[in-house]
Amino acid sequence: MAISLSEVKKLAELSRIELSNEETEKMRGEIDSILSYVDAIKKVKLPDTPASSPYLDLENVMREDGEPHTAGAFTSDILAQAPRKEGRYFKVKKILGG
Repeated sequence: MAISLSEVKKLAELSRIELSNEETEKMRGEIDSILSYVDAIKKVKLPDTPASSPYLDLENVMREDGEPHTAGAFTSDILAQAPRKEGRYFKVKKILGG
């Protein structure tokens, strides 16, 4: 499986990497090597039986999602502890430019 120079250039463009002609050719060889290796791995025959693992039989024991309390039930209590607030929101120092 060979990758073309135009495909390497397209990958470099998508990755926002500038490559010289020499680097493009070198990268083409490296990508070809990687693809050949992946192709060899794909051809390996694996046994039909799944690998044993102590984690394969685990299941989720968490509770079902639900509403643990009424929305907004604690809003006023939480806001009462805020050093600064504006309406129903915390007021914080602006840290991003705008």
